[in-house]
Amino acid sequence: MKIFDLHNDALTGGGKADSPDTIYAVWTTELSYERAASLLTDNPNIMLAVEDCEKLASFDFPSNILYVGLTWNGFNGLAGGAYSSEHLTSDGRKLIGRLNEKKISVDTAHLNRASFFEVAGRADKIICSHTCFNEVNSHPRNLTSEQICAIIQKGGLVGLCCVTEFLGGTTIDDVVRHIDWFTSRFGDNYLALGTDFYGTTNLPEGLTSYAGIEKLALALIKHGYSDKSIQKIFYLNAYNYFNKRVRL
Repeated sequence: MKIFDLHNDALTGGGKADSPDTIYAVWTTELSYERAASLLTDNPNIMLAVEDCEKLASFDFPSNILYVGLTWNGFNGLAGGAYSSEHLTSDGRKLIGRLNEKKISVDTAHLNRASFFEVAGRADKIICSHTCFNEVNSHPRNLTSEQICAIIQKGGLVGLCCVTEFLGGTTIDDVVRHIDWFTSRFGDNYLALGTDFYGTTNLPEGLTSYAGIEKLALALIKHGYSDKSIQKIFYLNAYNYFNKRVRL
């Protein structure tokens, strides 16, 4: 089964960046500028993203960087993270302008609600690479319906992650519960996978690696999902969104 994963932390989480159709995020929060920059420039043949861009705000992003997130969970001088109350700053606005010029999507994962809507109002292209849904499980890292609507209005994409705290449960059925909620309200054209593998150890039983995706597919089939819908969520939506930029 083909999978396009919007968010895998193997480069900074101790894994191997060897899965096809996977975007590898460079989480810079605990890295030096030099280390973060080298990870981005020394891996020209894989799809990359930046998580927490403060150190790299003036970096010349290579063409294989598909999206950039301004923050991690706190405030960093660019915007407010999910566990802070700050807003988008002038430096954050300047960075969004640069990303717009380079046609790079802005990742809204980890933003607090205020910064999210400020970013959504300025960025040409927005996604949320790895999240769950607040109406299913209330959590500062999860998206509300209003946030999802803002992403869809800009033709964006939402990546469902496998973090148990965000899911509000520890089973594959909890993942299905979030997929059901999203598709019942927004359809299956804007949902993708953003596993957060190697970015957490808090993963559902049976879904701790790509080997478990088959179990998720079987669970969705039991819930009445068609092969076409599963293919969209697992692969096609993300592939089509990034199609113009994934030719490495």
